[in-house]
Amino acid sequence: MENARFYLVRLPKISITIFFLCCILAAIIYPGSQKEIIGYKSNIYSFTHNFLSELGSLRTNTDEKNPLIIQKDNTPSMILFNGSLILIGITLMLYYIHFKKVFTIIEDSDKTKFFANITMPVGLLAGFFFAGVGFVPHDLHFPTHVFFANYAFLTLFFLCILHSITIYYSNFLGNNYVIGYITFCILLFIYLRIIFFGPQIGPDRIYSEKDLMLQVISQKSIVLTFMGAILHQVYGFNKIFKKQRT
Repeated sequence: MENARFYLVRLPKISITIFFLCCILAAIIYPGSQKEIIGYKSNIYSFTHNFLSELGSLRTNTDEKNPLIIQKDNTPSMILFNGSLILIGITLMLYYIHFKKVFTIIEDSDKTKFFANITMPVGLLAGFFFAGVGFVPHDLHFPTHVFFANYAFLTLFFLCILHSITIYYSNFLGNNYVIGYITFCILLFIYLRIIFFGPQIGPDRIYSEKDLMLQVISQKSIVLTFMGAILHQVYGFNKIFKKQRT
C-alpha cells in the first residue's frame, strides 16, 4: 500500500512541483525571441507570445529565415524544461501502472478493476508521448516534436475518459472526482480543436499575432488545468490511503 501511495500521491506532487519551478526558472533565464512575421521582439520570455516548447529549444529564433536575426544559445533553459517534462512523462507512466494495481489492493468493484486495466496502457502511451516532447526539442526535428506534442494531448483525452469511467464505478472515490476529470475532458476537447483545426504556427507558416496568442495561451491554460486535475485525483487517492491505515 505504501508503494502505491508513493506513485499515486507523493511522486505526482513532487514532479509537478519540480516542473513548475523548472518552468519558472527556465523562463527567467530565457534569452528572448523574435518573430519577424508579426513584428514581435523581446529580450524576455513572454507568457502570451512564446510556447512552452520554446523553453526547451536548443537555440532561440531557429524558425526565423532572416539571417540577421540572432540565434542565441538556450542550453540552460532547455535542460531545465525538457528534463522536468521528461520527469512528468515518466511520472504519468508510473502513476497509471499503480492506478491499475490500487483498485485490486483495496478490493474495489469488478467494473472499476476492469476499466483500470484498460486505462493503464493508455496512460503509459500518454506518458511516453509527453516524455517524447522533452526528448525531441522543436528545433531539433520540428515534425517529430509536433507529433509527440499533439498526440500527447490526443491520447490524454481518451485517457481522461477511461479514467473518469473507472472512478465512476469505484466504491471508494466519490463522483466529485469524476466531475473534476470530465470538466478537464471538455476543456481538453476544446484545446484539441484549436491545435488540430485552429491557426497553425510554425516554420514557413503565415499567421497573425492573434493566431499566435490563441495557441500559446490555450496551451498554457490546458497544461495548468491538467496539473490541477491530477492533483485533485491525488487528493482523492490520499484520502483512500488514510482510511486504509485506520
